[in-house]
Amino acid sequence: MPLEEASQERHSGPRRSSVRSTIRSLVWSVYAPSFLLSMGQGILIPVLPGFAEEEMAATIGLIGLVVAARHFGTMAFDVPAGILVSRLGLRKTMTAGVILFGISAIWAGLSPNFASLMAARVLAGVSFALWSISRHSYIATVVPIDVRGRALSLFGGISRIATILGPLMGGILAEHVGIRVPFYAQAVVAILTLIMVIATTRNLVETRSSSSRHNVFAELGSVVTRHRGDFATAGVAAVALQFLRAGREFLIPVWGGELGLGKDQIGYIATASFTIDSMLFPIVGYSMDKWGRKSTGLPAFIILGLSMVLIPLTGSFGALLLVSLLAGLGNGLSSGFVLITGTDLAPKESPGEFLGVWRLISDTGGASGPIAIGGIAQILSLGMASIATAGIGAFGALMLIFVVKETMTRRPRSASGSDKAAR
Repeated sequence: MPLEEASQERHSGPRRSSVRSTIRSLVWSVYAPSFLLSMGQGILIPVLPGFAEEEMAATIGLIGLVVAARHFGTMAFDVPAGILVSRLGLRKTMTAGVILFGISAIWAGLSPNFASLMAARVLAGVSFALWSISRHSYIATVVPIDVRGRALSLFGGISRIATILGPLMGGILAEHVGIRVPFYAQAVVAILTLIMVIATTRNLVETRSSSSRHNVFAELGSVVTRHRGDFATAGVAAVALQFLRAGREFLIPVWGGELGLGKDQIGYIATASFTIDSMLFPIVGYSMDKWGRKSTGLPAFIILGLSMVLIPLTGSFGALLLVSLLAGLGNGLSSGFVLITGTDLAPKESPGEFLGVWRLISDTGGASGPIAIGGIAQILSLGMASIATAGIGAFGALMLIFVVKETMTRRPRSASGSDKAAR
């Protein structure tokens, strides 16, 4: 759906939007390339911790650092990516993100030492910032609020289905071909995604921000000031959720290694977890549009937190598999929560800067999670790190109950009036 048409549809009257037509308009421009890139990202989930340990002789604390490195790159470039979306346009930032993703994969696969691997993973984070902000901005522009839960939970669900294939592929390649091969497979996925992005965005009609001539820092300061209440409440809850998600990706593979499981077995566990994860998006989308965003966000925090407590109680492949399935259930219930909440709050005419700040805030959870968990595990134990991660889940649940307002009640806003609606 071109941006001009989407704008006309949003202002055409009270007619409710069609879920089917909205989803159909996003198939090739959003869903398909996101499927490919999510599959590529999932390839390294069962591989990266073992790669850092075996090839780089990294301690558990350093493993947490390398897992978090992508989040560092994303955080560092979230705000610049939002600015670039407004200044350069969606197509250029999408393309740049995919190209850098492929380069980072090859670089990581060829890394001779830990420092090189860290740098490659930081670049992967930069690529993810460019990709995710451009995607998020496009969605915020074209998807009406009354179908946003279903359209965007499908977006999250498709990404999760892709992640089923990623860990399975990565684990098998690492165990039976070579531990560096998954990185090169990730680069191949980046090439396929790039071809699709170029083909599907050739005729994209874009609107550029009228604020592009103004001082960048003044614009960002204005965004932070206008939306400070949203960032301090919903933003903090998003941080907690991202921390939990990062904890899940870190703790399950590392604990599997502690149990002596092979890379392929860890890959099977991750694949099973993401299978449960990906099955819930139709229910989640309907619930979000019907009863609000918190109707699935709250149980997601509770179940994810519970699964983190149970991880150190497992002692076999089967037990860890069961706990990972529970974690998949919790994460599946959170499908699209951060994305949809940020989209609800973003000003519609120029969402780039807001979403850049929003992603910066939420990504601090993903970046701090592996480092904090790895540090606690290094000083105390992996079991204590799991319990501490569960505490973050309890904190997030309390935030949703007592502090965060339901964003489904927000009305579509213009950039100029968003500060009033945010309060």
